[in-house]
Amino acid sequence: MPRSNALVATVGLLVAIGYGFAGCGFAPSGTGGAGASSGSGTPLGTGASNGTGLVGGGAAQNGHAAITGMNCAMVQQPLAKLPPDILIILDASGSMNNDISDMSCGNNGCGATSKWAQMIPAINMVVSQTETTVNWGLKFFADTDATCGVGNTVPVGIGANNANAVTNAIMGRTSATGGVTNGSRTPTRLAENAGAAYMRGLTDQNPRFILLATDGLPNCAPGNTDTAADDSAGAVMAVADAATMGIPTFVVGVATSGMGTADTTLSNMANAGGYPRAGSPTYYNVSTTAEFVAVLQTLVGMAASCTFTVPNPPNGDTDRAHIGVIVDGKELTKDTNHTNGWDYTSTGMTAVQVYGSTCDAIMSGQAKSVEIVFKCIIN
Repeated sequence: MPRSNALVATVGLLVAIGYGFAGCGFAPSGTGGAGASSGSGTPLGTGASNGTGLVGGGAAQNGHAAITGMNCAMVQQPLAKLPPDILIILDASGSMNNDISDMSCGNNGCGATSKWAQMIPAINMVVSQTETTVNWGLKFFADTDATCGVGNTVPVGIGANNANAVTNAIMGRTSATGGVTNGSRTPTRLAENAGAAYMRGLTDQNPRFILLATDGLPNCAPGNTDTAADDSAGAVMAVADAATMGIPTFVVGVATSGMGTADTTLSNMANAGGYPRAGSPTYYNVSTTAEFVAVLQTLVGMAASCTFTVPNPPNGDTDRAHIGVIVDGKELTKDTNHTNGWDYTSTGMTAVQVYGSTCDAIMSGQAKSVEIVFKCIIN
């Protein structure tokens, strides 16, 4: 419907954290006058301009009534907070068969005492605990050969309730003794680029993250015949490129603290990824299953979103382009700079994200309700 010369009225549509519903009816009628309304549709307020009544104390423009503070549709909408999409990019290099001190145990690897064996239970545990609140996916690197091969596909695509799929995929890369099979080089740049491309291709409006877990220095630089040559600069650039796409990366180092160049590189990657750890190093270093569980739980909490779906408009007199976002009764300002307010997550206007101190209040539980309010357009 044409929107020129349109005036607006609020239509209550509650999206409450935890619970909540709202909605009552309003039918505009008559011209200016005095009266009361208790859901019967009789307008409140007095006054007229250009032959059209003022309702609710608003101002009439161009012959149209400004309907303020009134609901014009019955709507009930439960909480629709969007869970984060998190793709785990997991290092399957041969050194993951070494023990936590990075000592080799021979050709068969360290089995149950390997870095791989220490990390896998943590992933399975946290994914199982959070599969209904996080959309998990998984990619290994390398994954097309036992050297530097990284494909464009993922063994577990982003989705809800993926715990079994993640566990089964990991078991497929785990040897009978508990180590990683087909241990490769460490093509971190290629894996990050492929993971970011996959995440960018998703069609949902959920916030997107990469969780990169690796145990050493990146190598496998494209075009370099020495597959063991350092590719630190390429890996850092790949993480920065993903962040530019709106896909931050959490960087976890598996028993890498104090490893010189690798330690520095992982910190640089964490800084480029947008979610560095406070202190030094700035990546998250883990050496045991328990430490990895704690870090994963922390990162899941950081990824928890301030993103909410915008439901279908309740009637033909509203649309997603005319909404307000209200937190604890206070309407926020739309902020395209993403500093402190709200904005749509895409041109499709199917979700909004809250930014700044208000998002902090939502995440901490200090803010108790979030409402998306449709503005009813009256021609």
